Amino acid sequence: MTALFFLNLLIIQYAVITCLDYDGWLNIKIDHSINCKGEKFCNRGNVSLKSIRAGNALIDQIPFTTEHIDELKNIAALDGFYTLRTLVTTADSKETEFLSSIKAQAFLQNALSDVISAWVMPNGEVIAVTFQVSNSSHSILLEKEAEYNLSSNFYLRYVDQAPVEAREKGELKDNRSFLAKYWMYIVPIAIFVMISGASNPEGAAPASR
Repeated sequence: MTALFFLNLLIIQYAVITCLDYDGWLNIKIDHSINCKGEKFCNRGNVSLKSIRAGNALIDQIPFTTEHIDELKNIAALDGFYTLRTLVTTADSKETEFLSSIKAQAFLQNALSDVISAWVMPNGEVIAVTFQVSNSSHSILLEKEAEYNLSSNFYLRYVDQAPVEAREKGELKDNRSFLAKYWMYIVPIAIFVMISGASNPEGAAPASR
């Protein structure tokens, strides 16, 4: 099973390297909604890549304090969600904002371990950033600490270019909305997120890094 998992990762990485038409740096600022001192979101960390094709990410995140853990437990007691906001910047684009959320209880049971996925078009445009908790067959209890380190794995998910209708000669400006232009990419991502959530029963917990 482990060998198959790493083989799948290699195949995905090869697809990203060979199929992307674009290469450049990528920066993802991660904010979250807990222990923010009255603000809606505050800093959790940052993911940076010097090259999208190379795919090597540097992840820098703050340690959680007992205040973070207590707030997560309060949200989990209400069967609520831990919400994250990502601000994505590339060499050729302005800052783009995405929202994602995971069950607070599942995040705690996974010992603050999660998987971050950036969905990338062949032209290098990031169209979504998602968070999931790692699959595990048992819960991991957090021991009492002054600080709690996060354990995150980051992956680039390559989104293949769908066929488009042929246009008549001449440059035509595409005035369609974002959803109208990219629904065929967003739907598979939504299905992936739902399947990932379904494979994470609330009693189950995390895989470490």
